[in-house]
Amino acid sequence: MHLYLESVPDNWKHRLVLSSVPKDGTPYEDEFSLKTDKPVSYWGQIYTLTSPLEVSVKVFRAEGRLLADIAVKGSVSVPCARCLEPAETTVSGELRYLFSLRPDELVNKEHDGSPDGDEDVILLDSWEDEIDLSPQIWEVMITSLPMKTLCNPDCKGLCPICGTNLNKSTCSCKIDTGDPRLEKLRSFIEKN
Repeated sequence: MHLYLESVPDNWKHRLVLSSVPKDGTPYEDEFSLKTDKPVSYWGQIYTLTSPLEVSVKVFRAEGRLLADIAVKGSVSVPCARCLEPAETTVSGELRYLFSLRPDELVNKEHDGSPDGDEDVILLDSWEDEIDLSPQIWEVMITSLPMKTLCNPDCKGLCPICGTNLNKSTCSCKIDTGDPRLEKLRSFIEKN
């Protein structure tokens, strides 16, 4: 049994029924929240969701395609990058996904590159009547996680010698910032 999540949780099942997206171009909108039962492991960090992840989905049809804007917002706790104490921060992000209902879309993409710039086309089978958006929601959340979080901007961190949290107490370690290759020069300067 894994202690941390490294992919979409099993309980994240959100299906978009294609028939619910209006054909006249008006958007279909939905909002909901998701929870995780385990911390998320990513970028060598452990992120714990401290509130449900609020998800907003806006989908509309355009020229045989579905454009889906997926936004997430929530709060996570992660060890501070300097002192390793828990640090709370908010995460929010939004990505656009392009689902194609046309089987020839993949052929055009291979010859001409991506049809609309940097967007990847997710090709749907013509018989599909719903799309599982869980992988896309996971991707939006993962890309919005901070690489480095501080418990506060003035965090002093840990003593590199004894490991004391310098925000809570001081230590008597002498930190020598000199280059050992210049030790002879330092002793010469101290004599004169």
